[in-house]
Amino acid sequence: MIREYLARRKTRKVLGKYVTPDVLESILREDGAKSSTFTAAPIEYVLVFVRGDTPDDISQRVGKVAEIAMSHDGTVHALIGALIIIAFDNLPAASLAAGKRIALVEHLSRELSSHLKIVHGAADGHYGNIGSKIRLTYSFLLPHFDAILGRLSSLEFGQIEEFKK
Repeated sequence: MIREYLARRKTRKVLGKYVTPDVLESILREDGAKSSTFTAAPIEYVLVFVRGDTPDDISQRVGKVAEIAMSHDGTVHALIGALIIIAFDNLPAASLAAGKRIALVEHLSRELSSHLKIVHGAADGHYGNIGSKIRLTYSFLLPHFDAILGRLSSLEFGQIEEFKK
């Protein structure tokens, strides 16, 4: 009984800064995957694709992009091969971005410009748990995400574009 109490307390402490209280309670009841709670919010995002001649080059640059993103209070939602997906303001305890996205893009441009292509922007979206009991992730959903990815793929390395739809 005490062991279970301590485990639940630890879960509250760790997840409390990432999910809303109702989602946390749902997770503790072990029905979090059944009841998907999304929060509508403006979401600022940065998608970065990295170039490299070797797997080591790509890995090193992906790590550098993630490090720089976190230094600007960005949340790295995914590292998918050479693609890094970053967002701001989509955690319940997050502070307002207020220019952090633009500062991040400028920093990435200074550090790695010819090795990156970047699409960034802001849109009304949703964040919360996505998936099922088998595979669940806390992330965000944006309208026109396919168009954002399409725009990213059409850029040349060294190009940066703000996506507006």
